[in-house]
Amino acid sequence: MHRLFPKEMPALLIYLQQSCKDLSDNREQHRKNWGQEYFTFDAWLNLALQTNLLIEKHRDQLAKSCHVFADQLCFSYTVAFVNRGIIQYAGQICTDEKFKLAVELLYK
Repeated sequence: MHRLFPKEMPALLIYLQQSCKDLSDNREQHRKNWGQEYFTFDAWLNLALQTNLLIEKHRDQLAKSCHVFADQLCFSYTVAFVNRGIIQYAGQICTDEKFKLAVELLYK
């Protein structure tokens, strides 16, 4: 996705961090509403916190380099959080129809 849509990456990273912050700030509400997911709420929160730390540490490089993006966010369990964030970003925020179509083809 990064290689195909590099201009979307800064906004995607912001969206991922906002998602991390929401999950952390409203953890009790999210915990109460947590359904039958593949991860427990605590595991999901941990992935969000790890993702947030990686974005804070490597923000500029993540936005600029598809290799750094892949190395830092896609080769650990954080990829589950990132992939869900990509799907949500495409459905809620993104206005690029080609990006939305790519997400539909690759992730759904």
